[in-house]
Amino acid sequence: MLIPEQPIAGIRERGPLGEIGTRIRRLRAALEGTGFATKGSLMARFFEDDSASPSLDYEVCLPIDARADGSVPDRIGEARTDIIPTHLALVTTHVGRHSEMQPAYAALLAESATLGYAIAGPATEVYVTGAESVADPAEYVTEVRLPVAR
Repeated sequence: MLIPEQPIAGIRERGPLGEIGTRIRRLRAALEGTGFATKGSLMARFFEDDSASPSLDYEVCLPIDARADGSVPDRIGEARTDIIPTHLALVTTHVGRHSEMQPAYAALLAESATLGYAIAGPATEVYVTGAESVADPAEYVTEVRLPVAR
């Protein structure tokens, strides 16, 4: 799937995955009242593949609208901004608890190997439906994206 260019605001730090909720609250607070509209679902980008690591490099981010000239500021409060370039990704949808997503990742990695693709960037989880929408984690919907290249 071709993923279009996307301006984002995010908080990237090294730490336990259990801090993701705190980072999300910090990101939302940084954007609150700034005039930058969010444009899509909350995401997490993983720059390492060991989710069990006590010190994982990951970023929580929200898509934002760029300025009229297509630019974004370097920072919005505590959040760093960036533009994720257009890229090719293998994509699957996981329904259920976030702690049960390993089969989705395994399927994407197997497909990548079968197609002869190399991993070309951080894995991204797009939280389509989460705790803010449904009470039961079994009903969470997460789009898992694995950027690839030949």
